[in-house]
Amino acid sequence: MLTLEEKRKVKDVLSALNVNPNINLAYFLNAIDNSNNNINSIKMLLNTIEYNQRLLDQKLDRIINLIAGHQ
Repeated sequence: MLTLEEKRKVKDVLSALNVNPNINLAYFLNAIDNSNNNINSIKMLLNTIEYNQRLLDQKLDRIINLIAGHQ
């Protein structure tokens, strides 16, 4: 929880950025945190897809080499 002085500083910064200083800061901080969590989940999924793609490429190369070797 922010102290009154911290809240004032946040409002000053928001005003300097031309953002309405009366926004519900807790709501937006929570939304930002949720967005960060979603981004991290997407990154993990992309890493899994990339790993699986590499495995598929290796298996396909092996199949092609086996077929080429038997002709």
